[in-house]
Amino acid sequence: MKEILLQVFQYIQKYNEDNFDVLCLTLEFLLAGQNKSLSLEILDSKENEIPQSFYLYLEKHNVERVEIHPKLNYKKILKMVQNCKVNAQELESFIQTIALQKTILKFYDYATPAEINALVCGLLHLQKNESIFNPCCGMGSWLLSLSAHHNECYFFGIDIHPKLIRIAKVLAVLLNFKNCHLEVADIFKQFISFKGKDHLKNEVRKFDKVFCHPPLLTHLNLKSPKDSPLAPYTKIAPEIPFLDFVLSRFHKKAVIIIRSALLNKSIGERLRDYLVASNLIETIIELPTNLFPHQMGEFCLLVLSSNNKRIFFIDAQSFYLKEGKYNKLINLEEILDLYSFKQDTNVSRLLDYQSLNLENLKSSYYVQECVESKNQTINLGEILEKCYRGARIENKQGKDLIGCYDLGIKDFEAYGISDSFEDYVLKPNINRLYELKVQPYDILLSIRGVMPKVAIVGKSAAQKILLPNAGILVLRVQNSLLAKALYFYFLSARGHLELSKIYQSNNERIGEKEIKQMPLSRDFLDSQILEDYNESFYELCACGEQINIQKQGIAKLLGYDE
Repeated sequence: MKEILLQVFQYIQKYNEDNFDVLCLTLEFLLAGQNKSLSLEILDSKENEIPQSFYLYLEKHNVERVEIHPKLNYKKILKMVQNCKVNAQELESFIQTIALQKTILKFYDYATPAEINALVCGLLHLQKNESIFNPCCGMGSWLLSLSAHHNECYFFGIDIHPKLIRIAKVLAVLLNFKNCHLEVADIFKQFISFKGKDHLKNEVRKFDKVFCHPPLLTHLNLKSPKDSPLAPYTKIAPEIPFLDFVLSRFHKKAVIIIRSALLNKSIGERLRDYLVASNLIETIIELPTNLFPHQMGEFCLLVLSSNNKRIFFIDAQSFYLKEGKYNKLINLEEILDLYSFKQDTNVSRLLDYQSLNLENLKSSYYVQECVESKNQTINLGEILEKCYRGARIENKQGKDLIGCYDLGIKDFEAYGISDSFEDYVLKPNINRLYELKVQPYDILLSIRGVMPKVAIVGKSAAQKILLPNAGILVLRVQNSLLAKALYFYFLSARGHLELSKIYQSNNERIGEKEIKQMPLSRDFLDSQILEDYNESFYELCACGEQINIQKQGIAKLLGYDE
């Protein structure tokens, strides 16, 4: 179904410049295709324009019509979708692809990654007949994760953009939501009209569970209510007005996505003081970076409820897989298990409110503090023999030249020893050449980048002059055993995360000073641990060789090796 919907979307795009209308039409045709008699009637029509029965069917489901371009071949589309059986998982995959992978369409501000949506459902622990509120619901991507509860709960969603609500309404119908109320509203100027029968006209309704993924829009310049404990609002913390709104609307539990800077920077000081003083924070989950397109900051999930005595911190920064340009959250079941049992682990910690440092509520701060209390650390510089940055030496022609290899990031082997180098050049035979050349088991790091790139040089470096370019940092470890262990550690989930933090806190670069100060557990030097790392290193190399063989086989199969 997903591939068919993508084809339909691309076809409609040729006749409509508004991508929101294109997406809405794609879903509307899918909806019409579910009705066999309607599909047959439309396909049998002799008219150039689509029959009014199509629009009447949409109105019956409270879905607003989008005008169809007269040159659009509506029968072609209906034939493509009429046999598609709506599947929530496939539909979610389509929305995620359109919104978060094809970022050129600019939908990414209006949908939340599927993994976050699923995690939030688990954290809220939805029960039958509960009311669920989703302010800033966007195009309704959370509905796809909520589909398992479509007949059990009462869902309420609002957004300020009419076209987003129109898309969300079609999704709700496709997913068979029976109690779904979606409205266009500005939550800071007017309140939504859906109120329970037991509520007075001017009474603010509260909902059992609330989830909010607020937009980071500094231009809103919102003014806080006079009685707000978070007043006055500041432009550099655009989440706070939305969080303030959520605080007044939830009854049992709420989850909101905020930037981690609010947990340890001055911009969130008033917020931290109020939430802690009110015992509202139940759990803080620090998320991996680079989950949200075009948002490079750090984010967390703030779980709120009433009368808490302790806060549970989860550091999930290492729970990700690289997927295209962005990261994907993984290990959802592990996070939910941690949340349920609230035990201290290497990624979680439970603390009394009295033990908190109000200047820092980031999960990593407390988890790292716990880990460091158990394990002493050393600086990486203590096991280095030499650390230097590569440099550029001009190629020469004439006498007294020597053959060398220019070594760049393109020569880095992904998993295992880097031993293949192609850029053979002639350089002047000077002392600087021999000072810069790498040696066997030197570790190489990319100096710049969002994510670090790592390599380890093989024994062939002893017979060659390999010159690292200016974008490479060379680490010469005290012996080959330590070098192989360090290389494997850099590629492991924990080591890669710690290395990434250095890049991200240093304007996406790393230097000699920063790498030398990188902390390592003192256990790293234990002989048994070093042997384990080396065994894992050779297993990694073997896997890397198999990957290369598979790549060569694929290239041969596709004719790229000819």
